[in-house]
Amino acid sequence: MEWEREIIEDPYNSLSEILLIFAGGACFIFQSYIGLVIFLFCFLYFRAHKWYLEKIGIGIEVENNPTRVKLHCNEQGYLDFHVNNRGLPVWGASLKLSFKDIVEPISHHYESYHGNMIEVTVPFSIKKGEKGRVRLPIKGSRRGLCRLTRVQLVIPHLFGSGKVIMNLQEPVSSTMIVFPSSSPVKLLKNRDSNRNGELSSPHSLFFDVFQPIGTREYVSGDRFQDIHWKASVRTGQLQTKVYAPSIKKEWMIAINLSDRYSITGQLESIIKHTAFLMHLAVEQNISFSLVLNARSLGITPFYYLPAGTGRKHQQKGLELLATLSTDEFTIPFHIVLQHLHMRQLVPSVFIVAGAMEARERDRLVKISIKEPEIFMLNSDEEQGVVTIWNHTLKIPS
Repeated sequence: MEWEREIIEDPYNSLSEILLIFAGGACFIFQSYIGLVIFLFCFLYFRAHKWYLEKIGIGIEVENNPTRVKLHCNEQGYLDFHVNNRGLPVWGASLKLSFKDIVEPISHHYESYHGNMIEVTVPFSIKKGEKGRVRLPIKGSRRGLCRLTRVQLVIPHLFGSGKVIMNLQEPVSSTMIVFPSSSPVKLLKNRDSNRNGELSSPHSLFFDVFQPIGTREYVSGDRFQDIHWKASVRTGQLQTKVYAPSIKKEWMIAINLSDRYSITGQLESIIKHTAFLMHLAVEQNISFSLVLNARSLGITPFYYLPAGTGRKHQQKGLELLATLSTDEFTIPFHIVLQHLHMRQLVPSVFIVAGAMEARERDRLVKISIKEPEIFMLNSDEEQGVVTIWNHTLKIPS
């Protein structure tokens, strides 16, 4: 990675060199050889001083390995990046790192600037031919995604007269992400679906063919592939496999980020409550998907996390929520609802959040005509509530 070098030298050094030349010439004319030697050594010192400033820092390389530091709020971690030095050894330098206040250094002094920016100074020294690592202890401060916006290396002269300032030209690919904290949500009704799935339920009409729990005597109408041949040979009568009753539990959480012509003012509370719902779904082994009406360059024109289960799927959802900001470009939410309805992506439990205008309500009415039951996430700073979405169907004349 390339650096932009700037040499700051004492302006009196050049004047001192000129005066030493004149003084050395005078000593040579008047045959004062002791003074000539003294002035010559002083002149060589200033030349070595200038040579050092011109050469120091050349050969320092930063390994741009893409890494992502993942933290929760108030969780501690480290930001690491590696440096190689192929030039002169560097002592007593300082490395200045700038980034947003989404994370905060915990063991180094830092300064805050306008625009929620932080600049931290880290001592830096490295020998010639050495591969070093810069480790910055950090702590998650608030939800968001940030990266290093500026990397500056300040190398002072060994004798304190002048310095070299090096600014990294290429962006560092390492990023720091802080997951959103969760805020409790109260579910006034928890509805099971009537679809075949993999979750055990004693009152389900469906069965999981991958979970046999026993056998029974064969009756007319049983499927041929359900016959347990080993049990039939053992008992002398045809036996049919008995499977565990199961259902499919799946949530879809769709968030409208926009409110008229701007981002909703309840963005943070909605994100916190959504994080809680995802955590609850993982605990209850419920499959969930996430939909946001922020513009995307993927297969769908909006952010869409397909249905999944488990901690890894929850982490994907949290990363998606962490990257949201008030600068997002959104698309109309009714277009998102229309896309989900036409592609039949809406499961039996459909949770919507955010502002709902007339076009959104009309689209939800069409969705509710089929099987899905629609719920509304009412967001509050302290606690959210998920209630059944109430609507009035118009009677055609």
